[in-house]
Amino acid sequence: MFKWKASLIFAVIAALVVALAGLMKDVRFLTIALRSVVGFLAAGALACLVIFLLETKGIVSFEAMAEPTGEDGNPPEGADGEEETASAEEAAGAENEQGEPGEQGDLQDNHEEPEGFQPLDAESLKHMEAPPES
Repeated sequence: MFKWKASLIFAVIAALVVALAGLMKDVRFLTIALRSVVGFLAAGALACLVIFLLETKGIVSFEAMAEPTGEDGNPPEGADGEEETASAEEAAGAENEQGEPGEQGDLQDNHEEPEGFQPLDAESLKHMEAPPES
């Protein structure tokens, strides 16, 4: 399905570019229409061919990258991404209840330094010497 959608998008863009170029050069409408149709077909076929070759050679699998969607276009219930989001929201809520900074609070409201933080000072830095000129 992705192959056809991508081909259609490339074909429409090509047809619009050809039509716009024809309008800018004051070409007859019939010529613009014919060139747009040819550009639409050529770009669509080329995009479909390239995607087909990429999938056949195993370079890219576009279908595997597509996320599953329900009838309304949203991910179906019980999808992995939804469960991860729900668990992340629960964890953030638990942190906020304990008084720790959450997503919005971070270090803006909390002026304490995090544990293990050591500010840099001049004595702790390693000074490098320039190599001798020969």
